Amino acid sequence: MKETNKLLGLDPFDFSREAKNQFVKSFNEIASHHYNNHTYTKFLWDKKQLNPNDIASEEDLSAAPFMLVNEFKENDFKTTDDIILTLGSSGTSGQRSVMHLNQYSLDNVKKLAFNIYDSLNIVSDKKYNYLCFTYDPKVADDLGTAFTDELLTSFTGIEEIYYTFQFDEIKNDFVMDEEKIVSVLKRFETSEHSTRILGFPAFLYEILQKYDLKLDLGNDSWLQTGGGWKSKADKEIPKQEFRQLIENRLGIPKENIRDLFGMVEHGIPYVDCQNGKLRIPNYSRVYIRDPYTLELLEDGEVGLIQFMCTYNTAYPSINILTTDWGRIVKEADGISEYSLEIVGRAGLNKNKGCALKALDLLKD
Repeated sequence: MKETNKLLGLDPFDFSREAKNQFVKSFNEIASHHYNNHTYTKFLWDKKQLNPNDIASEEDLSAAPFMLVNEFKENDFKTTDDIILTLGSSGTSGQRSVMHLNQYSLDNVKKLAFNIYDSLNIVSDKKYNYLCFTYDPKVADDLGTAFTDELLTSFTGIEEIYYTFQFDEIKNDFVMDEEKIVSVLKRFETSEHSTRILGFPAFLYEILQKYDLKLDLGNDSWLQTGGGWKSKADKEIPKQEFRQLIENRLGIPKENIRDLFGMVEHGIPYVDCQNGKLRIPNYSRVYIRDPYTLELLEDGEVGLIQFMCTYNTAYPSINILTTDWGRIVKEADGISEYSLEIVGRAGLNKNKGCALKALDLLKD
């Protein structure tokens, strides 16, 4: 996949004409691969009387056919048989999504994630202690959140990792020991190594409030949140207020508090810059569509989020329309052309995924 390799060799926030055109070439290449090897993908293109070779410019991209995200919850799509890793959400009642990766696609997703984090100054050679509000990947090796945290911890040196969701063989389920988490944080405070905390913001917020914690983890410590507040939305506080709280309670500088938005079907991480804005890299395209007409909306308007990516040859999720509400915002600060704002979840029914399953462990 020559064009895709070239794209992933570029800085993720290079938006020169040449770099943007490289995304188009990569999309053309990967779309053609799925068109030629995946029957349903071919059907969608043919239905629109389009061929991937018709995508020749940035303006052409939005015309490409997309799949609805729920199609991946109801079908086990894959384009190739050389699958080496399958990741999924922890959804129930037919709502579990999976992503298939072959070796090429796995290498790609690791490379693009490293490039994005490195460009946002999050990668480090230093050793860190990690507190991860997720499942131990040794047990939950097929969950997207566990894979993500295992990947993020690889972007630095590692002193110690504590995963908060431990499997209890007697209960045959994952459990979270809040008092153990508090003791781990206090121990990390006295360590010679700085701390990085990963995971759902609602967990950390409730533990800080319940145990009235006030620690100083140091200026080189970090917090990477992800997964949103989901069923604890009634306790959610504004993003900037949350960042200020973490700085006051844990001594982590606000510029080191970053949020992450991602979904298992898509695979591209949208990560906060130091100013708290989710940056859209040149490795993807994001569109906002009207939920009734599916027409494209203007910058700043709220609608359904559509994600496009090109790294995966094993799984045909290169262009999906989600059930998430959001808007894209034009930026002029030189980091990226656009940032993404997540507004909420569309529809009346919850698609219960990793975040919601995890939040079941929180005590009301």
